[in-house]
Amino acid sequence: MESLKKTIKKLFAPLSALSLILALTLTATASGGGRVAVQVDGDPLNVSGAYISQSGTTMVPLRAVAEALGFTVTWNAATRTVGIWSEGSAPAEEPDAGAGGAVNAVVVLDPGHGGSNTGASYGGVNEKDLNLAIAKKVVPLLEAAGVKVTMTRTTDKSVGLYQRTDLANGLGADLFVSIHCNASTSNLKATGIYTAAYSASVPGWRLAQTLRKSMMAATGAGDMGTEARPDLAVLRTSKMPAALAECGFMSTPAELALLRDSAYQAKLARGIADGILSYLRG
Repeated sequence: MESLKKTIKKLFAPLSALSLILALTLTATASGGGRVAVQVDGDPLNVSGAYISQSGTTMVPLRAVAEALGFTVTWNAATRTVGIWSEGSAPAEEPDAGAGGAVNAVVVLDPGHGGSNTGASYGGVNEKDLNLAIAKKVVPLLEAAGVKVTMTRTTDKSVGLYQRTDLANGLGADLFVSIHCNASTSNLKATGIYTAAYSASVPGWRLAQTLRKSMMAATGAGDMGTEARPDLAVLRTSKMPAALAECGFMSTPAELALLRDSAYQAKLARGIADGILSYLRG
C-alpha cells in the first residue's frame, strides 16, 4: 500500500496537468449488513461512506478514497471545485474560507429537539445531542466567512417549535436551517442525506437542494432526496428561506456509528456551511 501511495503522488501532478484521469484497479463488494468493502490494487482500503444505490450502482466517495490514500481534500463552495492535495502541498487554509468575499448575512441554525424532547433514540444515543454537536461545528465555518450566526439553542434545553422561528423572524434573518438526524422503522438499511422545504415553489427549496448536494459532496453519503413538507412548523412559519437537513439515519447501525464520530460530524458541518454559503453567494 505504501508503494502504491508513493506511485500515486508521483503521477498525480503530471496527470492533472494533462487533464487525464488516474485509473486504479478499484473494487467494491457488498458484505453483511449492507457494508461495502473497498480494495485498491487488491489491498483493502479503510473507506467509509461507500454504498450500493437502489439502482444497483456502487458508489465510492472521492473524498474518502483520497484521504485514505494520504491526500488532503478541500471543497470550494463558491467555485464548486474539489481540491486534492498531496502530502505537504495543501494550502494553510481552506481555499473557500474567503472565496467570493465576506458574506454579510444573518443565519439562524436550529439544532432540532432538546431537553425533554430527545428526538430519535438508538443505541443509547439521542438525536438531540447529535443535532447540537453538528450545529456547533457549523458556526465557526460560517463566521469565518463573515456570516452572523445565531442558534436556537446552544445547550440541552427545550425550545418550542414556534419559539425557533419567532427568534429567526425577530432577527430578520436571511436564512433558517434546522439540523436533524433521520430514522426509519420500515427500511432498516436506509442511509443518506435528506432535506426538506415548505414547497417546491419557495426560495427554501433551492436552499434545501443546495444543502443536500453540498452535504453529500462533503461526506460521500447517499442521496435520499429533497421533499416538500408544508406540515413542518419551522418551515411553515419562517419568513425567510428555510430548510430542514437530515444528516443520516440513526436507525441504521453503520450510519449511526458515523453520526457519532466527531470527524464525520465535522464533514457534515462543512457540507452544511458550504451549502449555506453557496446559496447566499448565488
